[in-house]
Amino acid sequence: MNERTFIDPEKFALSFAKSALIKNVSNEELTKNAKKFLLSYLTAYYLTIDFNSIERENFNSKNTKQFEDMTFEELLNRVGKLNKY
Repeated sequence: MNERTFIDPEKFALSFAKSALIKNVSNEELTKNAKKFLLSYLTAYYLTIDFNSIERENFNSKNTKQFEDMTFEELLNRVGKLNKY
């Protein structure tokens, strides 16, 4: 993946600020919690990209059998292989 990630600072800051208010985060903990929030965001973001890529490779490829054409056993085997990633 050669594309750069851009996070809209305003949207991110608003989301974090709302979360911090709900959790009643102290001023001393704001930076620490903002870093955790950003780490959570980026982790979820990249896991989603990885998942979408794996799904595209395994279920939309013209070289493989399509999901709806698989037997239950074939589907179980395919899912088993995906869990090894």
